[in-house]
Amino acid sequence: MKQFTLYLTIIILSILIASVNIFAQCSMGSSGHQHGAKKTEPHSEHKIVVPPSKGYAFINDDGMQEATIIIKDGYHPNTIVVKKGIPLRLNFDLQEEGCTATVSFKDFDVEKLLAPFEISPVEFTPDISGSFTFACPMNMIEGTIEVKE
Repeated sequence: MKQFTLYLTIIILSILIASVNIFAQCSMGSSGHQHGAKKTEPHSEHKIVVPPSKGYAFINDDGMQEATIIIKDGYHPNTIVVKKGIPLRLNFDLQEEGCTATVSFKDFDVEKLLAPFEISPVEFTPDISGSFTFACPMNMIEGTIEVKE
């Protein structure tokens, strides 16, 4: 009887594990919904819309541009204006956990893991002018860096 119970338990656990792997419950939104486990495209139907806000980098005593971005339900400010050719330090103040713990500046080939509930600096020199997006890995949270001549 013990062997039968063990065998039945293994079968039930296998079925439960398989069903969890087939569908992943999305926690975005009030009711949640299911996505196929192999779905890899961005979670665009959940993109968080943050009211526009603009910040400007300042030149610190070391001659480096610097600005702080708070991350809590989006980037605040979500647009940072900087100057081309001057080293830049963006201080990300991550006030939540989740996919926002990584920020990526694809146009500058920069990606950084951020520490939750700490300030993490991201440094690079913006060497091209224009408007460029930075985002979390799922592209749910986006910001813009405007590089001026």
